[in-house]
Amino acid sequence: MKEKKIRFNFIDVLLILVIAAVVFVLLYIFVFSENKNEVSAGAEQTTIRYVVQATEVDEQFDGLAKVGDQAEESVVRKNIGTVIGVQSEPYKKVTFDYENGRETVSEVDGRVTVNLTIEATATESDTAFSVNGCDIRVGQQYSVALPDVFLSGYCIELSADTQN
Repeated sequence: MKEKKIRFNFIDVLLILVIAAVVFVLLYIFVFSENKNEVSAGAEQTTIRYVVQATEVDEQFDGLAKVGDQAEESVVRKNIGTVIGVQSEPYKKVTFDYENGRETVSEVDGRVTVNLTIEATATESDTAFSVNGCDIRVGQQYSVALPDVFLSGYCIELSADTQN
């Protein structure tokens, strides 16, 4: 029995290059495109309020976030609104008590939880609200730079002003 040898010819190479080009174009359009967050000229603006909760903040930084501070998302370096409310409370840690078979909640000395309420003008899309090209979603992590303090936390609440 005679074995068949596999040979590549010019058409095979051309076909592989065309497939690679199509994959590259699709990745560029759907994954790497910078224009997906940009505001279109006719897009309607709305006011949103959202809360970023930073946990386990050292108590020496408590009180440095102030109402009226401009919030900047420090990863993309864009303004994401104005702080309209600051609430601090002792940081509470949930642990499991194996002896009694239940969860316990205890306060951690020297640590606080800071809730920043931020207001901004945003553009609504199908997936999120966009503030200066930065998507705002519940559950997303934000690194917020304020004039006197840097906080990292998650968006835990989001509401939109329905009256424009």
